Amino acid sequence: MSDKNILLTSSEIASLWTSYMNNSMSLQFLNYFLHTVEDAEVKSIIKTAYNMSERHLLQVTDLFRQENFPVPNGFSESDVNLNAPRLYTDSFMIVYINHVTKAGMLGYSGFLSMSARKDIRKIFKDFLYMTADLYDESSEVLLQKGPFNRSPYIDYPKEKDFVDSKSYLRGLNPFSNKRPLNAVEISHLNMNIQNNITGAKLSISFAQTSPRKEVQKLMLRGKDISEKHVKIFTSTLLDNDTQSPVF
Repeated sequence: MSDKNILLTSSEIASLWTSYMNNSMSLQFLNYFLHTVEDAEVKSIIKTAYNMSERHLLQVTDLFRQENFPVPNGFSESDVNLNAPRLYTDSFMIVYINHVTKAGMLGYSGFLSMSARKDIRKIFKDFLYMTADLYDESSEVLLQKGPFNRSPYIDYPKEKDFVDSKSYLRGLNPFSNKRPLNAVEISHLNMNIQNNITGAKLSISFAQTSPRKEVQKLMLRGKDISEKHVKIFTSTLLDNDTQSPVF
């Protein structure tokens, strides 16, 4: 049976809708970055990211129209002031792109795994490969310029070890004897610190530029929540004698 005769499933609709909204938002960020970036190498990465998001948005839009599915009201230039003063450093811009490509790879791999139709699988597989390439390119620029944030280093194990008690799972419980963090826990704490630091900085910038008091208040609350999480995750690493991320 032709894909054209097979209706989209609920998960395919959800994945396409989420992809559309995410890319329409990314275009506005990247367009603003292009208006304020100074470093030529960073600008090249931003342009690549912009072209990629634009291509993804057009492909999903075309598919919606072929399916006679209403095209969502995504984000547009009316949601951003391209003439606003420079809010972000070039370093933050490239860190932001590197950060969202990580989220994009997770998202597209999830969308791919929830899709059945061959044409939808191909769309998300292509999106995943393109996003992975952009992650590689932005990582190389970050490594060259210095702000790439690596996960903490830990000693290699000297021998194999096994979990031999259910009490191991209570290792982070404040009412039990704590054990050292394992590599999986350290990696997730590190990633959560990065996520929340980026979120806090974005929240501050939105609070500074929104003319609406209720939006300012909401953004500042988001900043406070992110900073609280950063303190908790950082202290957990430091209590384990493990270096936390430095931005």
